[in-house]
Amino acid sequence: MAGFADIFCSLYKSSRKVKTGVSLFLILAVGVFAFSGCQKAGPGLSKAVAVDVRPDITLPKPEDRDIVTVSLVGDIMVHSDQLAAAHNKCSGKYSFEGFFTEVKPFLSSADLTIGNLETTLAGRSKGYTGYPKFNSPQEILQALRWSGFDVLTTANNHAMDRKKDGVLKTIDYLDAAGIKHTGTFSSAAERNEPLIIDIKGLKIGILAYTYGTNGLEIPRGSEYLVNLLNPERVREDIRKAREKGADIILVNPHFGVEYRRSPNEAGQRLVEELFASGADIVAGSHPHVLQLMTRRDGQKDMEGFFAAYSLGNFISAQMDQYRDSGVILNFKIEKDPASGKARLIEANYIPTWVHVYRENGKIAFRVLAVEKAIRDYEQGLDKKLTEKDYIRLKQVWLETTSLLSGPLAPDIYHI
Repeated sequence: MAGFADIFCSLYKSSRKVKTGVSLFLILAVGVFAFSGCQKAGPGLSKAVAVDVRPDITLPKPEDRDIVTVSLVGDIMVHSDQLAAAHNKCSGKYSFEGFFTEVKPFLSSADLTIGNLETTLAGRSKGYTGYPKFNSPQEILQALRWSGFDVLTTANNHAMDRKKDGVLKTIDYLDAAGIKHTGTFSSAAERNEPLIIDIKGLKIGILAYTYGTNGLEIPRGSEYLVNLLNPERVREDIRKAREKGADIILVNPHFGVEYRRSPNEAGQRLVEELFASGADIVAGSHPHVLQLMTRRDGQKDMEGFFAAYSLGNFISAQMDQYRDSGVILNFKIEKDPASGKARLIEANYIPTWVHVYRENGKIAFRVLAVEKAIRDYEQGLDKKLTEKDYIRLKQVWLETTSLLSGPLAPDIYHI
């Protein structure tokens, strides 16, 4: 796409503690982007992650402004091995809390945490299954709510895995769990009402769409069930969200090519269309691997647009290289009470990895914050990690940071 690469700049790598762990920070200053040289990691990872860089950059004082923090993750999946890990044979019940214990402090610290639920919750009578047609116990929602999730998007290629009844049951379980959702709907009226979350007076419109449903037909007359990617529909939804007072529009498109670590031209064009239609933040899913993050200057109230083409897998049983990892993408957004303008003032990502191990004679899963897990192993604090796990953690760190520090990465700042 001509000129598209011009919107990207170089990344500056460093680290910062975030309450219970350390993450890489990307500061996007208000319309002003100071450039720093690249600091390359040395041969020892522990040295690289200990660096504390403070560039000469002044941010507006926040005394009279409310700062809203938003965290996003990629695909939340439940494969057959995860079903086995969560199942208690004695009670017959399922418990998924252990999957998220280690990352709960990161997820629950945000004002708003969002993930993509890539499974259906159609009930036990429909049979619990993993790939290729997913149906998971509703107990997964209890664990997600407990760990900090506030909103789940449901528009993805597995939305129709248990047909119309599965869509409706999933919505019912989400409502019962107290989790907001968008992407699939129980009626046309519900579909036409954009999801807007009001936090500290900042209104965030959240929209979700999918490229398709794996060839599973949406019943005629029930097209409202699943939001399919359609440029005209997206523009109209964004318009409605703005009319409802949305200060920021966040779009979650389920799109792209599976297992490819870079967006294709069609994906790049789609993101451009979303920006042109009024989206401020685009956070994609579906490839099951991490893809580029991009930033470009804006002409609207928000000082610039931000796109993450794919946040990777947050939790799944896909253990191949790149598919076993993702990021928690965090934003800080502020709204000036005087002007009413909202702007993205900071973004950061925390690399994550799905640890698969044996515990009490059966398979177990947990999501780990990579840098914290590396340090815990080095300090002897996590006895569940093996040397092989430690090696993989360091690989994930390098895979993630090298991808996000390439020539197509956004301006990155650290404080």
